[in-house]
Amino acid sequence: MSSQGEADDRELEAQGYVPAIPRRFSLWSLLSLGFTLTATWNAVGITIGTSLAESSSSGVVWTLVIAALMNLTVALGMAELASAYPNSGAQYYWSYKVASPEWAPFASYVICGWWLGLASVCNFVAAMVLAIYQLYVPEYTIHPWHQWLCYVAILCAAALLNMLGMSLLPALNQCLLYFSLSTLAVTITAILAGSYPNYQSNTWVFTDAENMNKSYSKGILFILCLLNSTYGFMGSDAGAHMAEEIPSPSINVPKIIVSLIFIPHITVVLRLIAEAALPFAISCIYVVTDVERIVNPPSGISLLEIYHQATGSKLVTSLLLGAFATCLFGCAVANITGSSRQIWAASRDNCHPMSAWLAVIHPKHQMPANAACATVVLTAIYGLIFVGSTTAFASMVSANIVFMMASYVIPQGIAAYRGRSSVLPARNFDLGKFGLPINVISCIWFGFLAVVACAPTVRPVSLSNMNWVSAVILFIAAYIVLAWHFWQRQIFKGPKRCQRVEEQGPVQASGHLAEKERKAD
Repeated sequence: MSSQGEADDRELEAQGYVPAIPRRFSLWSLLSLGFTLTATWNAVGITIGTSLAESSSSGVVWTLVIAALMNLTVALGMAELASAYPNSGAQYYWSYKVASPEWAPFASYVICGWWLGLASVCNFVAAMVLAIYQLYVPEYTIHPWHQWLCYVAILCAAALLNMLGMSLLPALNQCLLYFSLSTLAVTITAILAGSYPNYQSNTWVFTDAENMNKSYSKGILFILCLLNSTYGFMGSDAGAHMAEEIPSPSINVPKIIVSLIFIPHITVVLRLIAEAALPFAISCIYVVTDVERIVNPPSGISLLEIYHQATGSKLVTSLLLGAFATCLFGCAVANITGSSRQIWAASRDNCHPMSAWLAVIHPKHQMPANAACATVVLTAIYGLIFVGSTTAFASMVSANIVFMMASYVIPQGIAAYRGRSSVLPARNFDLGKFGLPINVISCIWFGFLAVVACAPTVRPVSLSNMNWVSAVILFIAAYIVLAWHFWQRQIFKGPKRCQRVEEQGPVQASGHLAEKERKAD
């Protein structure tokens, strides 16, 4: 083992853990995983129909800019915490470390388990596969149970790639990154060339705000559209969950979270270009010819309609959509990689039921196979909701955005409230005087999104069109509180602390023992 590897392992041991997974990822391969999981340009393709209905073309473009700026703010706060406490538990571990002793276990417990964003990705891939088939067989009717079976097959395939191909996963993520960027370039070229010269005007693309949803004013609908754009930036914590599988995590993980190597030179424009969201969104809007069919697509997939309107070819449309679905499948693979580490990291501290089983590392594949299997089973069961009600399933996906964002800002809010200087140790990535405003803005942004997510999207409200997000949030929050009060608080005491940490003080406990030892040498 290299001296750097030994130092990283001592750093982990200082937190109370034994190194259990090889550090097989490099900065570039983990950055590739983060890009594949975030899949911002793919998220634009998923939500573009809803966004056009709510706030027309200008809403699609400008809400992306706002969402990128606010997500970058949240990501900077997470990057600082990842530098201070490099641990695969990420938000779970950070919350415990910054909270007061009496609340630390509960703060840590609250943010665990919001990995089910995986459901939305697999559901969209399944829908695209069936839509491509329906494109060639128009008489075929897509039933919800057909989509669920396809959804489960995609889940299982993604899990098998994680378990059987773990040694190849870093290289696979790099290949998926190159494939995603190539797909983006080919798609933009194909739709622009196919629709030439019949483009929408610059005025319509960047300024039109005519909405097809007459329930609210244009301003309110623009705000609702922000939630769609925010969906594309979820998953920026992926690198943090791989902290125990990359060299120098306190230095490299913050770089991955903010997506660019040179942190001081980040701008919103660079982030949007890096995530490829803005070029793709603008290209799609320029080639639209029939907005009504995109907002209410016969296949249920707005992107299929955009591709077909632009190219006029079933073959080209199916190839482009198939490549798009492949990119989303890569997102599902990366999601299982990250979420299995989150479950495993919390389970080794006895946070979840069946923690002893979930905390096992497979001896051959050297990854948390049991945690990956649990993710697949729970997500498959979760997907059954879609068979009963597509509206309820969509609401649970929206609620997932709220819970994921909550996990991002809870440790930031606690640190800001308790005093950053008293709870954050010395760290490689320090926001300095900008830290407090960044933490506060992140919390405000979360509160804003939570309200927007719960707002009804149409009026008058009925059982068939109501927004169930608030009910879902209340149900899950009640479950967390009750589970904590009656079961878990007797079992779960928070992340481990070893005697070595207690003896050497708070700075070493933060994960910088290795750095201090190197300086002492």
